[in-house]
Amino acid sequence: MGGRQSVPRGPDNMNETSRPTRPPRSFVYNARTFTAPLAAFTMAGLLFIYARTSIRAAKLNAQKHREADGGQINWKNESARRHGQAEQLSTNSSLLKEALIGDRLSKTPKDGVEKQSSGTKSDDDAALEKVKAGRA
Repeated sequence: MGGRQSVPRGPDNMNETSRPTRPPRSFVYNARTFTAPLAAFTMAGLLFIYARTSIRAAKLNAQKHREADGGQINWKNESARRHGQAEQLSTNSSLLKEALIGDRLSKTPKDGVEKQSSGTKSDDDAALEKVKAGRA
């Protein structure tokens, strides 16, 4: 009625379920042991960056549409924009650029003192203008 209670051993004193194992605390270093964790961490990092960037871009997009409609999204105007019957507010590439670097540029210094614009450009601003002019 029941199954077999024991498995006969072969000539080498091993049965089908037995297999030789490595001694405890022995680890083999090869490409496979490094590649799998590296790939997992890389994918997790990319997913984290993608999620943060897309959420930030969506928030900026919603804010622009709210401002264009006067404080609250007007779904009739939004539908007209999406179907090409009204003027588009901005392109996706500009939203992506703002999402990536917008927060860094808009933050004030940590000591709470804001820079006062004296009307003259700093050396960094002049260098930035040269770079922008070279790309255009």
